[in-house]
Amino acid sequence: MRGWAPTGRWPGVGGLRLLLFLLLALVAGCPLPPPEPLPLDAQAARQTLDRWNPQYSKVVEFYGFHDPGGGHTKVAYVLLAAPGDPGGKPVVYEATFKLLTRPDGRRQWFLTSLVNHSGGLTRRQGWDNLLVPVEPDGR
Repeated sequence: MRGWAPTGRWPGVGGLRLLLFLLLALVAGCPLPPPEPLPLDAQAARQTLDRWNPQYSKVVEFYGFHDPGGGHTKVAYVLLAAPGDPGGKPVVYEATFKLLTRPDGRRQWFLTSLVNHSGGLTRRQGWDNLLVPVEPDGR
């Protein structure tokens, strides 16, 4: 029978270098997929909105999330009312949540803005400079 028969020899230094080069090229050419974003559920988002300024805002209705793409930003649409103003009319707000990496490497969702367009489509009112951490257990 003709064919390949092991000779019992290891490949030479050149063969080991080639093998090592091929393994490194394979690893370098195939980056690891990015980690899946942490889930952000409606209950945690709602509790964060209720907690950030309890004198001003109370969630009347949580309409849901919109994912603008990328997985690290979620936009929630909510109806907020001011508890201190019983005659006040609830207003629809757009709440932006972003997944950020803390200095210690932990990833956490933050409420970063809360705006509405009640003054017209070209006029945004609200807060664009928030950094309120979302506590997953509702603290």
